[in-house]
Amino acid sequence: MIYTVDGSPVVALDGALPAWRSLSISSTDGADIAQLESSLVALGYDPAQKVAVDNHFDSATRTMVKAWQTGLGVTATGTVTLGSVVFLPTATTVSGVARQVGDKVSDGDTVMTLATPSEQVLIDVPTGDEAKVVPGLQVAIGQVQGTVSRLRSATRNGAVVVEALVTPAAAMAVAANGTAVKVTITLPDTSGVLIAPAAALVSRLDGTYAVEQQAADGSTKWVTVELLGVAGGNVALRGTDLSDGAVLLVPA
Repeated sequence: MIYTVDGSPVVALDGALPAWRSLSISSTDGADIAQLESSLVALGYDPAQKVAVDNHFDSATRTMVKAWQTGLGVTATGTVTLGSVVFLPTATTVSGVARQVGDKVSDGDTVMTLATPSEQVLIDVPTGDEAKVVPGLQVAIGQVQGTVSRLRSATRNGAVVVEALVTPAAAMAVAANGTAVKVTITLPDTSGVLIAPAAALVSRLDGTYAVEQQAADGSTKWVTVELLGVAGGNVALRGTDLSDGAVLLVPA
C-alpha cells in the first residue's frame, strides 16, 4: 500500500500498463488482466495454483482478488476498482511527498514522486590527473564497466579535491550502499598533452578549437588544437604546432 484516500488503500503492483479501467469477471479480455493476475500470483494469493495467467478474468481470478482484498482489510468484492491499484513497471523508491494527511486530492493531483533507484560510485580523481578524467571517460568498477558522468569539487582536510561520479553500465554484485569498490582508470596516451589556461582557448564556428601563440619576435599565429579535458581554470590540449613553454594570448 502506498497511501489511502478516504480510508481506502491505493496499492502498487507490478505491471508495465497503467490502470485505465475497473477489472472484474465482466471485463473484456486484456493485457491489464494478465498483469494483475501475474502480480497477485507472485504475491502468493493463488496457493492452490488455480489461476491461469492470461488475458481473461474468470472465477479463479475473482477468488484470488477476494483473498487479496481480505488481506488488505477491505471488503472482498472480487472487483478491482479503478484508482485502487497503481501499476509500476520497475522497482522504485519514494523521492518526494506532495500531500499531507487530511489534504484534499482530485483527479490529476500529484500525491508523491517516485524515482528508480540507481547505483553510483564516487571517487577522488588522482592529483595531477584532473584534466584527463572527464565526463564520458570509460572506467572499470571491479568486473563492471562504468562511465564518468560528472565532476565536482570538494574540500577535504583544508584542500580542494576533484571528485568523479561514476555510473555503472550494469548492476554491481555484492555492492551494497556504502561499500568500497575498486575503480580502475585507464588514461589515454598523454604524449604531447599540454596544460593551458582555459581563457586562452577559442571555439570556432566549425566546432574546432584554437589558441593564439606568440613567437619570440612578437608575431602571433592561431594554432588548431584538440581539447582533451577541462579541470578548473585549465584545459588539456594537444596540437601539432604547439610546444611546451609556448606563450599563449588570452583574447580580450
